[in-house]
Parts: sequence; C-alpha cells; structure tokens
Amino acid sequence: MNMPKKLLLVGSNSTIAHVKSYYNLIEDYFDEVLVVTNVTIDYCDFKIVDFSLKNPIKVFYSIRKLKKIIKNYSPSIIHVHQAGSYSFIASMANNGKLPLVLTTWGSDVLILPQINVLYRFLVKFSLKKADYITADATYMAQAINKMVIKDVLVANFGIDYYQGELPQKKNLIYSNRTHNPLYRIDEIIKGFAKFYTNNSDWKLILGAKGSETEGLKKLANSLLPDSAFEFIGFVNQEENRNQYLAAKIWISYPKSDGTAISLLEAMGYGCIPVVSDLPANKEWITDRKNGIVVKNNIEDSLKLAKGIKLKTVQELNKNIIKSKAIKTVNKSKFEAIYTEIINK
Repeated sequence: MNMPKKLLLVGSNSTIAHVKSYYNLIEDYFDEVLVVTNVTIDYCDFKIVDFSLKNPIKVFYSIRKLKKIIKNYSPSIIHVHQAGSYSFIASMANNGKLPLVLTTWGSDVLILPQINVLYRFLVKFSLKKADYITADATYMAQAINKMVIKDVLVANFGIDYYQGELPQKKNLIYSNRTHNPLYRIDEIIKGFAKFYTNNSDWKLILGAKGSETEGLKKLANSLLPDSAFEFIGFVNQEENRNQYLAAKIWISYPKSDGTAISLLEAMGYGCIPVVSDLPANKEWITDRKNGIVVKNNIEDSLKLAKGIKLKTVQELNKNIIKSKAIKTVNKSKFEAIYTEIINK
C-alpha cells in the first residue's frame, strides 16, 4: 500500500501571497498539505509558529513547537519558503531527518546576507541544510552559489496565461508592489509627477499597501492633482487582472528583486513593463525591445515607454510568457523534485 503524499509547507503569510500562490500551484500533487505560518489563514489547514528571532528563548520554544508538529504530522516532504528565520527554525526543528526543500524569494539571498554577519550565517546555514534549493532567477542562483556550492533549480510560480484578446489600453500606469522602502514607490510618484507635467492625460494607479502608505498618499497629494492618481490598496485577483488589462504601462522600481510574479503578469496582460536595472529583471526584459529598463530616471523611462510600439511589445512578451512563465511549465519543475524525493 502506497503511503499518502504529505507536504508540510512553511512560510510567511503576513503581507504577500507567495505561499498561498505556491499552495494553489502544487496542492493537487499531494494527498495532504499542512501550512505552518505566522498568522491565521483561510485556504488550508494550518498551524501557527512564531518565527521571530528577536528573543532567543522564544526561538527555542518555536523550534520545539515545530519539531512536535513535524513528528505528529509526519510529512513526506518539508518545503520552506524564504531563507532566513523561517528556514533556520525549520532546519533546526527537522535536524536533517526529512527531505527539506528551500525556495528563496529574492531579498533573502540578495540583501539579507549583506546586512551583518549574523544574517549571513542564518542564510548560509539554511542553504547548507536544504536538500533541494529553488530560485526564481539565474542571478539569484549565482548569488546562492557564492555562499554554498549546490544545484539550484531556477523556477517561478508561474502565471495563468491570458488567452483572450487584449482590450484597448488606457493611458494608465499601474504599480502594485508593496509600500515599503525596498520598492521605492516614492520615486515612482516623483517620477510620474514630472512625466505628468507634459502628459496630463495619464493617470497613476497604486495598488497594495505597506508601512509607507500614508506617507506616500501625502507625497502624491503634494505633487499631483487628485485626478492624476489613485490608491486602490490590496485588490482581489479579478480586480488586479482588470488593472493589468486596462493599463498601458506597468512599473516596478525595487532596489533588489528576484523574478516578480507581478512582472510576469504584467507581461502576460499586455502592459509595457518599466523595471529597475537589476539582473533578474534583465533576464526577462530587453531594454527598449519588450519593455524599458530604468537607466537614468523614471520620468525619462516613462517617456520611452509611452513611445514604444505597444503591439510589438505585446507579441514579444506573449511568446516569452508562453514558453517560460505559465503555471504548467513551472509546476512540472517543482513536481519533478517531489517525485525524485518520494521515489528514493
């Protein structure tokens, strides 16, 4: 009799939907999935563990709690999302007993190790303890290999390919990255304000929220008329899709990033992507061909995006997404890891 395939999925559900998106991608491969996270969720059976590292005594209790969860649930595989506190506590609780897959998110391997020696130790420790590692960009895989020499699977979570006819685009610029310092939404607002001076028929739509939201609203009010921008907050999947379909330009300007699912969605829904000059972005965007890479400033980049031929960009990006970024392509990569583990 075959043993049931059981996944213990560990990761943060506080602000972004990465873990939920991944659960939706692979849930049908397993007979059972249990999510261990830091907050209450509504999409799967779950257990809550405190993954903060601020209090050493609490860290000890978190490790012990997760160890008990692992013992009681007896998963076939443990899959941790994000190197750092989640992977460290999970690695300590597992202690090498069960196969552990680690999916890195971007800043965890690109920024965290540069902050201080402790964070570098935590990330490096987690990478060493993982049996399998995934990253969503080749650049991230290279950063990982500077810390540990291991095979890294390059795969993203994929997107639902939009097969309908794209509607007539409006003079809208859509930004839906989180409102925290990493994503430099303030620079987007400032750059758009300069662009707006000679392009008053355009509007900036700002999705998501974060620690800087109130300050960003004040900034926008000080630089732009009310009709030139709108904060729409976190929106559901359908509304997010509608924003992509309406917007002619999508912009993302983080200091550091892996492959953002929102970039792939923007490409799939026919937007002209305007992205920061980062290695992971340039794995998808060739400047002035299928999008704009910000070289000087956002104002000039928006002008370039406005002048690029929309239909050409849409056709190029459609082919890229179909070959590299749809869910079925990437799902098969993750499932291949699981199958290899289970068949051992």
